[in-house]
Amino acid sequence: MFNTDLKKGLTILWNTGAKFNLTIDNIPYEINTNCFVFLTAFHKIADFDFEKLRVIQFNQPFYCIENHDSDVGCKGLLFFGASSVPKIEVKDNIYAFNLIWEVLEMEIDQHDSYTLEMLKAILKRVLILCVRIYKKQNFTLKEDSKAIGLIREFNFLVEKHYKTHTTVAAYADMLFKTSKTLANLFKKHIDKTPLEIINNRRLLEAKRLLNYTDFHIQEIANELSFNDVQSFSSFFKKQTNMSPTEFRNNTKGV
Repeated sequence: MFNTDLKKGLTILWNTGAKFNLTIDNIPYEINTNCFVFLTAFHKIADFDFEKLRVIQFNQPFYCIENHDSDVGCKGLLFFGASSVPKIEVKDNIYAFNLIWEVLEMEIDQHDSYTLEMLKAILKRVLILCVRIYKKQNFTLKEDSKAIGLIREFNFLVEKHYKTHTTVAAYADMLFKTSKTLANLFKKHIDKTPLEIINNRRLLEAKRLLNYTDFHIQEIANELSFNDVQSFSSFFKKQTNMSPTEFRNNTKGV
């Protein structure tokens, strides 16, 4: 499932069994009971041993989160959130999710002219509930929807342009803000600076290319818009305390 279906769209994992460990992009995560994880086609999954897992997978033709962003608001939070792997833990309102799952299963069995729109409505409901929980668990701001929207849009733009736009100023221009405005906003509400988010996304892609491809170091540097191999190697070593070659030798195939 992770090696095939995951590559076709977006995935929501819902752990309904015992706690288990899941490795995403060579980083281990502990997935508790009733923990939801949100994945895109870019994530690399390995080393999983779950007991019971519910999975919802959908592609852009079925439901495009970018086109429906005003309805759901999950772009840049649950999906395409730059370098992080979004997850939530559902505690108080798990009954609502279980009820939705039952309705989802019943609707899938209908196979009539209404099924498609019903499934879209159910998916939308799931996403909205997850966004609400994510905001409560990951943001210090409460009802400042303007600030949340700006952070979401920044995350999404980084996901789209991290290979070619590598400065905070570039994204500030896209958002019609100043770099200082973005820096102050992120300092107030989350634990990462805008530059850290950009660099973390570039680093994540560098690790993926080193671990899952045979690209030469020069090719990876070019792919991520570094001026030369030396600048890429300096960036990578500063972030990981390893050179790109050392990282590849230590982790490839793991």
